[in-house]
Amino acid sequence: MKHNSRKPKAAASTKKSMWKTLHAVHAALRDLNSADYGKHTPAKRRFGRFSVLTGSVYTRRRVMVACFGLVLLVEVLQLVWPSDRFYPLATLDGYSVGGQSAHGAAQRLNARALQRTVTLTDSTTSTTVTLTAKQAGITVDYDARAKAAARHSLAQRVIPFSWLFVHNTTSDDLPDAFGASKGQTHADAVNASVKFVDGALQAVDPSVGYTFNSGDILKAAGSGFASSGAGDLATATIEMNIVQPTVSMDTAQQLLKTINAALGDGVTFTYDDGSWSLPASSVAKAVSATANDQDNTQLDVTIISSTLIRQLKSQGVALQVAQKAVDDGAVPSLFAVKGYASRAIDANDTASALASMLASGSNSPVGISITEVDNFELYEGLPTQGSTKDKLSQLFGDATYSVAVYDLSTGKSKLQINADEVTTSASTYKLFVAYSMIHAVESGDLTWDSPLNGMTLSSCMATMIVDSDNDCPEAWLSLYGFDALTEQAHEIGANNTNFRYGDMTTTANDLATVLKGYYSNSIVSADSANHLFELMGEQVYRDGIPTGIGSDGVVQDKVGFLDSLLNDAAIVRCDKGDYAMVIMTDGSSWHKIAQASLLIYEDL
Repeated sequence: MKHNSRKPKAAASTKKSMWKTLHAVHAALRDLNSADYGKHTPAKRRFGRFSVLTGSVYTRRRVMVACFGLVLLVEVLQLVWPSDRFYPLATLDGYSVGGQSAHGAAQRLNARALQRTVTLTDSTTSTTVTLTAKQAGITVDYDARAKAAARHSLAQRVIPFSWLFVHNTTSDDLPDAFGASKGQTHADAVNASVKFVDGALQAVDPSVGYTFNSGDILKAAGSGFASSGAGDLATATIEMNIVQPTVSMDTAQQLLKTINAALGDGVTFTYDDGSWSLPASSVAKAVSATANDQDNTQLDVTIISSTLIRQLKSQGVALQVAQKAVDDGAVPSLFAVKGYASRAIDANDTASALASMLASGSNSPVGISITEVDNFELYEGLPTQGSTKDKLSQLFGDATYSVAVYDLSTGKSKLQINADEVTTSASTYKLFVAYSMIHAVESGDLTWDSPLNGMTLSSCMATMIVDSDNDCPEAWLSLYGFDALTEQAHEIGANNTNFRYGDMTTTANDLATVLKGYYSNSIVSADSANHLFELMGEQVYRDGIPTGIGSDGVVQDKVGFLDSLLNDAAIVRCDKGDYAMVIMTDGSSWHKIAQASLLIYEDL
């Protein structure tokens, strides 16, 4: 009890000491704010028991407190700033990365660096070629470099306002972001040609072919490689094994004059006693040129038949030709309707006639050839009532089927029926094997001349796609493993596709996914995708989607068939646009698949 009775006195003593200390601090602040404080005592304003200083002295004190608070706030922000995020004014190799996470900055820098140019000069011919870093085989991975650059030392965090001057990160001590692909970088020579570009026929410049090691660029450029954040990524002289094109620009320009003379103001097309004129600009859309087979220094006029048919349809010529052909008994009466009219025209023969006229340089009428209808049964019994889904349900009857159709210009779905239902892929799995092969080449692990199953990888992929050969994909699976290909399929978004020995499964949507990836060049380069599409256009099993689309478009597809399973996965390029179209069936027929593709095309 005695101890407790003393406690208030101790507290009072402590309180008195605190007040003395506060008065001393107050006096010190007063002296700091005004040397002549004694002469100019600041005014006081009382609020009950409290008084507040007013006037110039108090204003200066508030400024001092505000400055101190700002410094303290900045210090706190620096201390708690995320370790994987750049300070606000930071740059990395000349690029602004302020406020970005290390991962986000790395992704942006990777994309920018791959688009920067590399100017190369061949050491033998002195030919100069300008490529993007990606085309030159330069690899870029900024992840490690960005993480190291974004990391803040203790001094940078403690020193106030260090973020204002610690931001220019280009140190050679940082991990290197650039490398080179392991394999050789190759491009075929491209001849000068004539193409429809930007609304008119134009002579297109040739380009040289080359083969070189990407690593030579890094060696030749040395310290000059990526020395600045703008301009060329590198300028180097290396051995490029240049291959010159065979067709010169002069040859292409001469052919262009010949074609334009033949086009005149327009082209007249005839059939029977009918005559129709198309504007030169419409016909020009179908015109191209290829090197002559006998003399590769010369060009031949070629006509893209599907584009020509598209123009004949859009101008109403196809329907009038079909009506006359029906009257003549040359084609069935079914063709005298807008939807099927273009199928009365033999697209290839008509295109050949137009090419001959243009090559002559003299404008003259072009005769339209009529097709010999040997598949009229394709049009018999086609459902006509209801939606596309209703028609397909009537068409396939009791068969199991799935369908996926996507507009390739937008990536949007146009039709889905059981599109996520997992089913046996049959040989359509080879589209995923093709991706694995291309990925191995583009990553530098292999070249197209690498051996596989007693032939080159290039030949193996060709026979796998064109002839649906099984030996080459089986050899590839033995080499890389089923799990590896499953993982690659999942990486590109085909999450329901799985590779197991004797049981390869996928969905219509997954097949559409890989087709969309090829078309958009998001999973392989444009050159690789175009090569694969050429092989798909040459594949020998054409009774499904290609038959259904007919002359209304160009179909590049891969089929699969196993027992009662019939599948077809296609890129369809037609007058209504470019589409990915996948039809998978169990218990149906190629004839039904062809009819289904015809129904889908008509309803697009």
